[in-house]
Order: sequence, then structure tokens, then C-alpha cells
Amino acid sequence: MEDYDRIEIVYIFDEEPSLSSYESLFEEFPTYPGPEYSTDEFSMSYRDENQGVNEVYDFGKYDDVIQVISTYPNWSISVPLAHDELTVVSNQGGVGLLSESPHFLEFTTWIYGLEDTEDEEHRNRVEQRRQEFVEVLAQAADILEPTWGFGRRGGLAIGEDETIEDLATRTKPPLYEYNVFREETVEAIGRERVLSAPAYYVEELDWGGVFMAVTEPPRQCGHEDQPCDEVAEHLGLPLANTERYH
Repeated sequence: MEDYDRIEIVYIFDEEPSLSSYESLFEEFPTYPGPEYSTDEFSMSYRDENQGVNEVYDFGKYDDVIQVISTYPNWSISVPLAHDELTVVSNQGGVGLLSESPHFLEFTTWIYGLEDTEDEEHRNRVEQRRQEFVEVLAQAADILEPTWGFGRRGGLAIGEDETIEDLATRTKPPLYEYNVFREETVEAIGRERVLSAPAYYVEELDWGGVFMAVTEPPRQCGHEDQPCDEVAEHLGLPLANTERYH
């Protein structure tokens, strides 16, 4: 089992999300900053290949983010959240595993603000941050409607003989720590079975899919007391094979 300091999640699409979907997504993010991060200013990185500019860094409000997304094909937006920040990376220029998928969005975050604390007064705030983190991911899935979503702490990984394209088209994909199941998958497993899974967080999405966080962030499958095997057995899904990393 690998142990890294970031959680990485990818949403896979048949087609790139529309600009209106991106607008809805980034419009939602300022509602989640929490008292420590009251700003609604985003950190942006983008490439302008036509003008020969490799990297441009800037800070801006919501309107600036939408301008960047609508102008540049390669962008990364860091969103201030209560626990730290959530970085959203566009579907262009994927490397490693992501080069196999033509359309994706990657979400990454540091784990430090989500870790356990011995400070009893601070513990409730950490638990709230964990809840808000998965709520943000579920909200993003509801807006973007990916065909599949998978993620884990420790870097994106699949089996040695697997491809993202194959996994994304399976009716019953393997179970990761973080998952988006499309409606076809939910119906194949059984909607009530999916919604009653003994996972940390399960959210039914308006378009028929389901977002599921099996573990409580930033914990991992393989750690003691995490319900990964139990949830996989409940759903009748294999646990994800994590041999091949990006």
C-alpha cells in the first residue's frame, strides 16, 4: 500500500464538459471556503501556446476563472476550501494513465487539514472539513455528470493489464476510495443496494448516478477499520487493483 500526502480523483467524460457546466462548477466553490478561508479568489495557472507562453500564474475572481477556461485549453485552478485547497486540472495534456483518456478533470488536495488531531476542541472542525470535502466532490459530480469517477489517497493507479478506457466503460467498475457510478452502473448493482452501502459518504445525484466515498478522508483502503472490503462485498464489485501508477 502506498502512502502519499495528496488525494487524487479523476472524472472521466465521453465529451468535454460545456462552458456552462464549468460556470456552474466554479460558481459553487465560493460557498465552501469556511471561516478560515473567506476569500473567493482563485489561483490560476494556464498555458498560452499560441503566444509562446509556457506558464502564466495569476489570481482572480469567478469571472476571471471563466475567462481563462473559455480562452485556454490547458489550465489549472486552485480553489480555497476550509481544509486547504482543491486543485482542478483541465483535460488537456494528460500524462501517464491520464493520456489514455481524451476527456477528464482531475481533482487533487493535500491531506494535512483532514488528518486526525488530539486537540478535542479542534476535532469537530476536522470532521466538518472531511464532510465538506466529499460534499464538494459530490456537487462537482452532480454538475459535470461524468461517465466514471475514481480516486484515492496515494496517486491514481490501475491494474497492470487495465486501461482507463476499459474501466470507464465497464458496467461494474472496480471499487476505489472515491467513486462516481453512472446510472447504468447503479441500476446494474441495484439502486437500493448502492444507497445502503456501509461507506463513509453516499450521495444520489440528480441525473441518476451516485457519488461514494468509501473511506473517511484522508484514510485509505488497507488501513485498519476502513470498510473497503465490506463495501465491495456489499456491492458485488472487485476492489481496485493499484499496481500501475501514473
